[in-house]
Amino acid sequence: MHYYLIPSTFAIIFLAELPDKTMISSVILGSKLSPIRVFIGASLAFLVQVIISVSVGGMVSKVPKRPLDLAIGVVFLIGAALIFRDVTRHTAEKEEALAKRQSREGLIPQTFLAFAITFVGEFGDLTQIATANLAAKTGDPLLVGVGAFLGLLASSGMGIFLGAQVLSKVPIKAVQLISILIMASLGVFTMASALLQ
Repeated sequence: MHYYLIPSTFAIIFLAELPDKTMISSVILGSKLSPIRVFIGASLAFLVQVIISVSVGGMVSKVPKRPLDLAIGVVFLIGAALIFRDVTRHTAEKEEALAKRQSREGLIPQTFLAFAITFVGEFGDLTQIATANLAAKTGDPLLVGVGAFLGLLASSGMGIFLGAQVLSKVPIKAVQLISILIMASLGVFTMASALLQ
């Protein structure tokens, strides 16, 4: 077995998740709700998403490299556009208001809210596609799945447990704008690399 896949997948997914909308949701939820309850809900959502990702990895392996890279570039650009849409629609502020309303609720409502927001935010996301791609390329969905799950937990956990400190120092819009810049740059770079091959 290629055990190096766990740390290498961990690194890729952890870094890809940092500027992601799911990470921003983790920061918001962690600052308003019980961090442990949010972490439990997010962890369950990530587990389901990783299982879905590695399950469809075989389909990705049938796509030639250039079209796949172009598609990944487009996904980065779509991600940047979706974050921009969230900024203009004040989605982060709406999530923050929803979290405030849920802050007095018990274990199940808070955990379910965290699960639902994380699951929806992660569906069709860059990290989900990257996990499927890694599982397809390496032919080892189990180890890729473990690495991806741990990477998602680490980045989300960091957001959840440091959420209050981050939001007290950095406005959420600044985080979103930096995320847009990073994702758009990655999208352009990936597509340009694919076209120049």
